[in-house]
Amino acid sequence: MISKYSSLQKKLYGPPQNKPWVWMTTEMLYSDAWQSMGINCRRLIDFLLIEHRNHAGRENGHLIATYNQLEKFGLTRSKIKLAIREAEFLGFIKYKRGAFLSEIRKPNRYKLTFFADKEGGYPTNDWKKITKDNVQQRHRQLKKQEEIKKNFRKEFRKSVIDITL
Repeated sequence: MISKYSSLQKKLYGPPQNKPWVWMTTEMLYSDAWQSMGINCRRLIDFLLIEHRNHAGRENGHLIATYNQLEKFGLTRSKIKLAIREAEFLGFIKYKRGAFLSEIRKPNRYKLTFFADKEGGYPTNDWKKITKDNVQQRHRQLKKQEEIKKNFRKEFRKSVIDITL
């Protein structure tokens, strides 16, 4: 069988030689989920992709990303939890919450849904279920929650001022 590509073409257009790399489908990059992703969510996904490659693509489902690592990578510490929730909502990750037992901390473990996992499970590609309507509805819910928090803070401050007077 004759190869479709010459060795020069493979070198020019193929994956980089002797360097870790990841693939992502064009379908995923064009998806409503990917297009609506915020910057901290994107940084989280980027970090997990690097972590995935650092383990030769064999630890998906057991990828570890501590808050300190994510902050060092460029995420705003106060936004990390929101980035995790957003990435999960958009269907790009699943995660198992870590534990805090007295002096021992166990970090969260992450799975990128667009790659096979360590146990041999197929990619779930949950991001395919996300539509623009889902994203808009979530944004409306988050705005409502933010307004409720804002009003609560305002009322709390009033009550504290009333008590101190």
